[in-house]
Amino acid sequence: MAAAPSSLDSAGMWKAWIVLCVSEARRMGLTPMETSKLHVILYLANTLADLFDVTRVRGRVLKRGDYPFFPDVQREVDRLAFAGVLVIEHVEFGAKGRMAAEYGLGSQGAAICDAMLMHSAEARRTARLLRELVSACFGKFMGARADIGRVDANYGDATVAPGEVVDFSEWSHENKNVEVARYLIDHLRQLRPDVQRDGVRLYCDYLDRAMAEA
Repeated sequence: MAAAPSSLDSAGMWKAWIVLCVSEARRMGLTPMETSKLHVILYLANTLADLFDVTRVRGRVLKRGDYPFFPDVQREVDRLAFAGVLVIEHVEFGAKGRMAAEYGLGSQGAAICDAMLMHSAEARRTARLLRELVSACFGKFMGARADIGRVDANYGDATVAPGEVVDFSEWSHENKNVEVARYLIDHLRQLRPDVQRDGVRLYCDYLDRAMAEA
C-alpha cells in the first residue's frame, strides 16, 4: 500500500472519500446518510483499506463517544454541503442543542464522482471498498445504530482510554481491525479461494454479532 498522505493532502483525499461514500450510499438507495454513519464508514474504510490496496487517509482517531468521529472531516463535509456538492436533506436536534445532519449527493457531487471514477484507478478501488462497506454495514447493524465504539477491534481497545488517540497506522503494527478480518479470511480460505475480497463483509459480520451480544 502507498504511504499515507501528508496533512496538506489529507483534506483533498477526505473530500474525495466523502463524495464517493455518499455516492455509493445513494446508488443503493441509502441516502440521506446520517452524520454518525458517514463517519463510521469512513473510519472503517481507513482501517480496512489494505484489503483493497487503497491508500489510507489517516491511521489515527481520537477516542471519544460511542463512535469514531473526525472533527476535521466534519469541517470538510460542511464545506462540501455549503458548496452544493452535498445536500443537507434533514437535520436532527439532540441533547444540549447538538445538531446532526443527513446528507445526500448534489448534482455537482455526482459530476465530480463520475470524473474521479473515469480518471483515477485509486478512486475506483476506493469506491469499491466503500461500496462493500456501505452494503455490508447497512445490511447488518447500521440500519439501526452506529455505536460501534465498544466492539470495534481498534476503537474498543480497553488499553486506550477516552481522550487518547487510537493508532492503527501502518507503522504502528496495531491495526486490530484488519488483523481480525485476515484471521476470518484465513479460516475460510480452504472453502472459498476468493475469500480475500470478502474481508470487509466478514469484519462487518463480526461487528454485527458483537453488537448484538453487547
